[in-house]
Amino acid sequence: MALFWANRRNGRHPSGKRKATPSNQQRTRSKTRRRLRTETLEARQLLAANIFHNEQIPEDVNEDGIVSAMDALTVINQMNRQSASDVVDGGGRQQRDSGRMTDVNNDGRDSALDALMIINRLSRERGRAGSPTQSPTPENPTDDLSVEYRSIDGSDNNLQIPELGTADTQLLRVAENDYADGISEPAGADRPSAREISNVLATDDGTISDRDMSAFVYVWGQFIDHDITRTPSGGESFDIEVPTGDSYFDPLGTGTQTISLTRSAYDTETGTETPREQINTITTWLDGSAVYGSDDATATALRTLSGGQLKTSDGDLFPYNNAETFPDGTLSMDNDAGIFPDNELFAAGDVRANENIELTAIQTLFVREHNRLAEEIAASDSTFTDEEIYQQARAIVVAEIQAITYNEWLPAFLGEDTISRYEGYDSTVDPTIANEFSTAAFRFGHSLLGDDVEFLDNDGNEIADEIPLSYAFSNPEAVAENGIDSIIKYLASDPSSELDIEVVDSVRNFLFGAPGSGGFDLVSLNIQRGRDHGLADYNTTRVAYGLDPVESFADMTSDPQMQTKLEQLYGTVDDIDLWVGGLVEDHADESSVGETFQTIIADQFERLRDADRFWYQNAFSGSDLRQIEQTSLADIVQRNTDLTNLQKDVFFFDSSISGVVTAGVVTANPVATDAVTSITARSGVGTASDSKTKGDRDRGRDPVGIPDQVVQLVSDGEIIAETTTDSEGRYSFDVQDGLRTGQYEIHLISDTEDGPTTTVQEVAITSGDVHLRNIHFPSIAETTEDDDQRPNDRERDQGGQRRHRDQNPLRSDLVDHVFAAGVDRLQ
Repeated sequence: MALFWANRRNGRHPSGKRKATPSNQQRTRSKTRRRLRTETLEARQLLAANIFHNEQIPEDVNEDGIVSAMDALTVINQMNRQSASDVVDGGGRQQRDSGRMTDVNNDGRDSALDALMIINRLSRERGRAGSPTQSPTPENPTDDLSVEYRSIDGSDNNLQIPELGTADTQLLRVAENDYADGISEPAGADRPSAREISNVLATDDGTISDRDMSAFVYVWGQFIDHDITRTPSGGESFDIEVPTGDSYFDPLGTGTQTISLTRSAYDTETGTETPREQINTITTWLDGSAVYGSDDATATALRTLSGGQLKTSDGDLFPYNNAETFPDGTLSMDNDAGIFPDNELFAAGDVRANENIELTAIQTLFVREHNRLAEEIAASDSTFTDEEIYQQARAIVVAEIQAITYNEWLPAFLGEDTISRYEGYDSTVDPTIANEFSTAAFRFGHSLLGDDVEFLDNDGNEIADEIPLSYAFSNPEAVAENGIDSIIKYLASDPSSELDIEVVDSVRNFLFGAPGSGGFDLVSLNIQRGRDHGLADYNTTRVAYGLDPVESFADMTSDPQMQTKLEQLYGTVDDIDLWVGGLVEDHADESSVGETFQTIIADQFERLRDADRFWYQNAFSGSDLRQIEQTSLADIVQRNTDLTNLQKDVFFFDSSISGVVTAGVVTANPVATDAVTSITARSGVGTASDSKTKGDRDRGRDPVGIPDQVVQLVSDGEIIAETTTDSEGRYSFDVQDGLRTGQYEIHLISDTEDGPTTTVQEVAITSGDVHLRNIHFPSIAETTEDDDQRPNDRERDQGGQRRHRDQNPLRSDLVDHVFAAGVDRLQ
């Protein structure tokens, strides 16, 4: 990537054509996509960025008397036509339409360079061209870069509507509002209390993802949510009624308790004569604003203003939000839990960076990635200024975030091919965040949370005591003490909860504190917030998004108990809160969300992508684009931490242990040799020490599998799972059985003439894509022993079970099919 920037500086365009979108992404764009008004149409601009080729004066290629964006569009259209028809004349020169002078630089061909030269001319006329001379300061912000980068505040992305996607703009409303008075009074006055719905529907039973998604799914979702949407609370009270006798919030049965909530901030020009519209206080674009900020003052404060670097603290963590780091004034950072004073919080581009330690770890990761890239870019050309280095590193980081989101994360939970194929920048598309998306659909991640956070080393072993999730809020000390490596390893090693309406107690009853001490219920909040925003009900929203309305609760969910609960609460399918309806739906095929949320989320992310003039597939090409698209989140982690044992796709945790219990025939006291199995995750090669195959294979006899044998998965002396072998003697353990990273013992419990006997094998799972197969056992129940060679009582451990690994190894000439062990590690 450093070569890319050096080529740009030296006037050489990176070679290679733009990588085509994978052929398996065949979904077409929805016909109901929200577009801008006709009067806002503009010429499509090519932003691939190499505009150092500006020696030639751009020509008026469409001969209308002025140089404008339409001239660049003419070049691009001509290139598209040539690419489609592949027409070449006898002299080898590509043919042009009559009267089109599209070869601006007279190099004998139509190329992106011709369009870029026109854009450069327009940039110079707007005062954007020239060599950057200084880094920005609050008094003198720099805007003299010779390459156009996306603005910090989101402005000027759409050239015809410069304010589109900027901070402090209204949310989009797809379905008609459902305000009680049509203007501002909250919806749902006739529905049950949000807390009552939470108690009936959302009590968690500990079910984990049936598609083996990891904890990374919900944390990345929160990271992206904090990049594209934030609607703060205002001052109007909208408390949540607590049912009488609620075991957490009204244990004394007073019937007067409420959960405190205030209504969202809104555009004050609405809500009286026109319906109230809430605002998004950060940039709409997926632009790394959680890292860099959504306003110039914050972005500048987070920079060292030297070498393009961002500020950090000891341990390569976020800077602390204190006067020493920010002498001109500290940043505004949320401190919901109030455990630590404000000056001990971390400072970042988004005010919610301290919300939980997992989120803090991910955001810190991308500060490190920025600084790593800045060092690389600076080393590629000593003449680069701080501003150039910063902007170039920022452009790559944003591209990586975009690529990971669309190539890894969205397919992980939405399903493959849900997002349509990218067809290029479209200035007519409105990227504005939909109220239905931010207030309902994109809150699906609350269902994925676990009840605690662990700290793991590179091999997946605990290095510190786990903490309840409720202790992980606004707790920078936990990050400083344990570092981000141990938190990130946990995220890759822990399965997420199932994506449904059930939510763990840490956020359903103890969010930001205990009940009565500032704590509240996130489920109730989500439901109440939808009513505050006047969101249309579930069925009305489905119709607004082009889906058929449901006619019965059975159309929503195949779970009879859930159908009954919904009917008891709502009585009709036409008055269900959107967040509730979306989460109780049966999942779409190959997806972890139902049809409604799948549609809302896909619509939003398609619009965010297609409306972004600086989208990474539009701004990068050739080998640079390939490098970005081939960069996974696992790659980012391994570049910026000491972690090496990671699965290739960290959004899934899918490991297993399996084997066969076989018949064994011995003539003396049988002793199974220990098999201590370990995995080298980084190399992808499994290794096994003391892994041997013994027996009489030379006699043409294969081991016979024995059914109904008890096999246990044991960790630290605790039985995690137990199973019995099938008709062919096979057993297996996987994530659904409680398998995680760490050290395990596999116990075979065999009945012998002397009572139950335990045979033990030790194994290690070090990452989320380890599959240990052929962890075989002989069945002691099928062995014979000479009476005088049977072990005495002292050889048995308590409870009558004999542990073979405590005895002397058996001579190999006495064994017939006693032990076979092997390891297959599959990617």
